[in-house]
Amino acid sequence: MNYSFFFIPTILLFSLAGCKTGINTENPRLSALEKKIQHYYQEKHRDSMIMVANELLPLLKADSFAVRRGHVLVQKGIAFDILGQYDSASYCLYEALHLGETEKNPELLARALNNIGILYFNLGKSSEAITAYERWLGMTKQQNDSVGIARALNNIGNAYMTIDKNTKKAIPYFQECITISNAINFNQAWFTASINLAQCLILNDRLEEAQATIDKVNKTGGNDYYADYTQALIHRKAKKYDKAIAIMEKIMGLKVNTHELYLALMNELAQLYEEKGDLDRALDYRKQYQTKRDSLHTLERENIIQELKISYETEKKELHIATLNEERKLYLILTVVGGIGIFLLFIILILINRYQKLKRIRIEEQVKKLEQEKQLVAASSLLDGENHERGRLSRELHDGLGGLLTMVRLDLAQIKTNMSQESQKLDKAILLMDKSITEMRRLAHNLMPESLARFGLKPVLEEYCKGSDMVNFHFYGEELRYNEKTEINFYRIAGELINNALKHANATEINVQLILSESKLSLTVSDNGVGIASPKSKEELMTVRSRVELLGATINIYTLPQKGTEITIELCKESKN
Repeated sequence: MNYSFFFIPTILLFSLAGCKTGINTENPRLSALEKKIQHYYQEKHRDSMIMVANELLPLLKADSFAVRRGHVLVQKGIAFDILGQYDSASYCLYEALHLGETEKNPELLARALNNIGILYFNLGKSSEAITAYERWLGMTKQQNDSVGIARALNNIGNAYMTIDKNTKKAIPYFQECITISNAINFNQAWFTASINLAQCLILNDRLEEAQATIDKVNKTGGNDYYADYTQALIHRKAKKYDKAIAIMEKIMGLKVNTHELYLALMNELAQLYEEKGDLDRALDYRKQYQTKRDSLHTLERENIIQELKISYETEKKELHIATLNEERKLYLILTVVGGIGIFLLFIILILINRYQKLKRIRIEEQVKKLEQEKQLVAASSLLDGENHERGRLSRELHDGLGGLLTMVRLDLAQIKTNMSQESQKLDKAILLMDKSITEMRRLAHNLMPESLARFGLKPVLEEYCKGSDMVNFHFYGEELRYNEKTEINFYRIAGELINNALKHANATEINVQLILSESKLSLTVSDNGVGIASPKSKEELMTVRSRVELLGATINIYTLPQKGTEITIELCKESKN
């Protein structure tokens, strides 16, 4: 005999209002949209839910809103599922699942997996539904979420109830759900699992256990349509048709709150009367069943049409509002663009004027630079010529005049050996001659010292400073060699600064400091004289400046009247020749 039972659908869901979407209630628009989607859910306006979700999702694109976006996608997926648009529902729910995995948010993951299971259940794919529920169950067990475990267990059992000959597999899930729900006082899950368990037991001819289960439901005050309906199924299975009919007709006399239960009652009554042999009554309930089912389908279509109409009107109004807003935005944009255009024109004029000024300044700087380069070339030529002339004079003094004076001294010395009476006068003449030779050699050395090329700047400059008791030499660093041009010019600069201090500054003490290193060459000449005041001193410094510019070095001068002067010339490594 074919028994047709009404199975309670999966009702252990996450309620929409009970789940926190995390939407920022400080944002008036987001808050209003959140309330709207909850209202449309309660009123079963599924299309409106989708419309509101479409408004919410663009506002939640930021990564910080990922969890919020996921919850809205779940809500949108639920609406598509109820409307039978399963492809759209699947896309939304799996997108929500991905966000839950990425953000590692347990609540979002649970809602997504639960509703994916429901989607597969509604599609008649119970095995796929069980897979989703099992994953949800494993996650809830890891988190010790007893409420989630109870929900998942009931939904897994409910899926197994729809698979032929698999009601036995459903029983342990319902039993475990009942145990956990009883321990945590989760009455909804306990009642639902108990009803489902009783129906499974009926199908497996375990009527005593089924009756005991329903008795527990009735004792707890949970008696309702579903409990009475299950009791009638027990009587039908036991072939107590009159008792079964009495219960079902009693339920029919009440206001049944679900169309599915009402249809199931009429279908069961038709089969009961048929099994009892009352074919007229059976045919009557069969006709009522058919009429009611058709009317419900018609009503469902009308509700969908009405909902679509409302959606259309809503969209129409929102489109009108959006059009007005766009026109206002366009006017504002044109105003702003016009103002920006005028401002940009003003800026362009300023930039053109500034460009012309900068161009004029650059031209003037280029002219000045060319003049400076011209002066430097001239100074370089002059100094090169000066150095050449100094070298020529040095060689003539040393080789020419020096040789002649030496020969004269030798002659005088020979005459002295032959003349005894005039020896004193000759001694005096020889002494003067020695002094003349020494002075001549000093002058020649100063003009172009040969030791500079042989030994370098440090020993030659040190030796030069020893020529005066007022000059003190100080050296720091390493005895490094620079090229000939650099060393000659630093030597000349030092000589000019020392002579300037001796001649014009009335100094009693002069300090010369030389620093040689891989990074720089530094020369400092300081004195305790009257400072740079005389025209002669300034004239001497002009020559020094020319040499400094030629080397690409820097010069710093610090002077105070009656306090002295300190001059530093510095050549950095990158300027090293």
